[in-house]
Amino acid sequence: MLRPYLELPRAIYILCLGTLINRAGTFLISFLTFYLKESLGFDTDFATFAMGVFGFGSIAAALTSGHLADRIGRRTVMVGSLLGASAILMFFGRLTSPWAIITAIFLFAFISDMYRPAAAAMIADIVEPVRRPAAYGLMYVTVNLGMAISPLVGGYIAEYSYQWLFYGDALTSSAYAAILFMAIRETLPKRSAAAAAGEPSHHESPGEHLSIGATALRILRDRPFVIFCLATHLIGITYMQSHTTLPLHLGSLGFGPRAYGQIVSVNAALIVLVQLPFTTYLLRFRREAVLVVSAVITAVGFGLTGLAVTGWQFVFTVVVWTIGEMMQSPYMQTTVADLAPKSLRGTYMGVFTMSFASALMVGSPVGGQILKHLGSGALWTACLLFGLTGAALYHSIRHDIRAPREAPIE
Repeated sequence: MLRPYLELPRAIYILCLGTLINRAGTFLISFLTFYLKESLGFDTDFATFAMGVFGFGSIAAALTSGHLADRIGRRTVMVGSLLGASAILMFFGRLTSPWAIITAIFLFAFISDMYRPAAAAMIADIVEPVRRPAAYGLMYVTVNLGMAISPLVGGYIAEYSYQWLFYGDALTSSAYAAILFMAIRETLPKRSAAAAAGEPSHHESPGEHLSIGATALRILRDRPFVIFCLATHLIGITYMQSHTTLPLHLGSLGFGPRAYGQIVSVNAALIVLVQLPFTTYLLRFRREAVLVVSAVITAVGFGLTGLAVTGWQFVFTVVVWTIGEMMQSPYMQTTVADLAPKSLRGTYMGVFTMSFASALMVGSPVGGQILKHLGSGALWTACLLFGLTGAALYHSIRHDIRAPREAPIE
């Protein structure tokens, strides 16, 4: 059952190690709304607006990073992103002016999220298509193992000093940059190799050197990919509430940072414990069907949040939407890698990353306004509707996102 994960290239394990170190120290995004409200005294509007700015910075990163990764290299972008983010974190905790904080949040999001499309493209470079679900699944488990550690550790550190949260985040990012620099070679395909590649794609034109404008036009004409990203964006709006309005909702019910950290850590812990065998089981089913069902389950899980009042009830809702997330995660970047021309793989990953970044930018302030003016019931009902709409969009392109060849993992 675990053999496919044990037979991946060595570089994947190195990436997973560095990711684990980095994610275990990812404190800023999880505790930003708490920090802005409890430590600095800003209101809900500012806290959720700040998260929206983070999403805007992530969008800018997605638009830039994928193109850079296709031009100057995956490793170069990843190392620069991690070191740049570390530098910003070192002085973030000393900022008190609202505009200085907003500027720092945008810069941090822009620089730190340049890492993501480049990393996704690197994995696709290293691993052949049939083994990509296993590679992305293993990376996803690694990310969530780190994220299971992060809120638990961060919750205790936050009660002592938010400043140390930022220092710890900076240290782990720098450590990952050092691992990449010393142990990972560049994987950007050479133009000649790309031109000779025979990897299947429904619109492959390898080796094509396109301008940013021409690339954007080509992507906009790729209807299945655009709909796939839109569906992911809607589900992302729902999912991002776990980082933005959920802690505020819990705070209004008397739950503090430590309780929030314990509740959401169930998400990451469940993924760490179940994701790998669950992915093996899911590969028996058609990819497009799994994506549709996963969106429905995620929608229902967040919808149930509006009915929860006790800690265990909130844990139950987290378990439900985590099941949807676990169904979705092995197939998202795998699908993008299948849809993308090899010469534009980084760019496609960047646009896909933008689906989540834009979800944070839009979902955070909109969710905050719904929570403030209409109440928690309206917020979680809206999440249910967004998720179900995403499921309908996945269903509309089910023939296009079907895996070209899918071999069950034994």
